[in-house]
Amino acid sequence: MRVLIVEDEPQLARHLATALEGAGHQPCIAHDGEEALTVALGGDFDLLVLDVNLPRLGGFEILKRVRAAHLTVRAIMLTARGEVEDRVRGLQLGADDYLAKPFAMAELLARIEALGRRFPAEPQKVLRVGDLSLDLETREALRGGRCIEFSAREFALLKLLMREPGRVFSRTELCERVWEREHEYDTKLVEVFIGRLRRKIDEESDAPLIHTVRHAGYKIEAS
Repeated sequence: MRVLIVEDEPQLARHLATALEGAGHQPCIAHDGEEALTVALGGDFDLLVLDVNLPRLGGFEILKRVRAAHLTVRAIMLTARGEVEDRVRGLQLGADDYLAKPFAMAELLARIEALGRRFPAEPQKVLRVGDLSLDLETREALRGGRCIEFSAREFALLKLLMREPGRVFSRTELCERVWEREHEYDTKLVEVFIGRLRRKIDEESDAPLIHTVRHAGYKIEAS
């Protein structure tokens, strides 16, 4: 992947570039926000590794302007800020992942690889898990000959689960990414909506797709 590293600490930026090159990626470095925005808008990048605290223009503002330009580039926020409010703000602005400093380089590389697998080059219009299909345009699902309709929140929750079948999502992460609450998360609400999805998807089937992983969260997966 072509990766734009936006980091104002030169030594860390070089370290990131060396690690990315070693993993087979093509890194480019920008050290301040205005430079980074110009490069990002003019270049054909697959990923931004984007610090929040930058000279001249902050990382959140860069991400906001990149998304306003309708660029499909993925973004990992890389910052010393680890608070929930900052993570939520980044996700709301269009970040795909968030990693707080200090971090292990191996974890960053793993997250980059995961993003590459998670988002295919051609956008999917229909998601499939087992015999369940979800049309992202009509917001309807088909299973066993049944057409299933969802509320906006049910659809958002199911789409998130189906984009990564087999992955376990914690209740807190589902709150962050579906409800986008900036303060206290009501994880009981997640349980309510998971129950609704189960009634609509699994109730008439002998092979349930939505699974509870004890002490961890939920996942969708075909047997």
